[in-house]
Amino acid sequence: MCALAEMATKVLVIRLEKGGVINLERQVSTSNGYGIWEYHRSQSSTMWVPDHTPYRHVAMKPVEPQAGQEVTVAICLPGTPENEWKPFRIGSASSDGM
Repeated sequence: MCALAEMATKVLVIRLEKGGVINLERQVSTSNGYGIWEYHRSQSSTMWVPDHTPYRHVAMKPVEPQAGQEVTVAICLPGTPENEWKPFRIGSASSDGM
């Protein structure tokens, strides 16, 4: 039971090069070699201007990064083609407890 409680508190954290942090809870699918990850419940969404569409997912490569590994991320809606994803950003992955 303790192991399950520990797993529930783990979050994949992406620290973006140009500032900002993305907390991710789980991988929900893959698309063209990218993992589609859902935001952690503590970070509700990203709003995209000018239409103020809320996004709750990111496309990330590598699909399952190791701690300290560089990643490429783009916000997206699940099921949308890559050309509709919002601009890619670079960051580093870590696995932090909440």
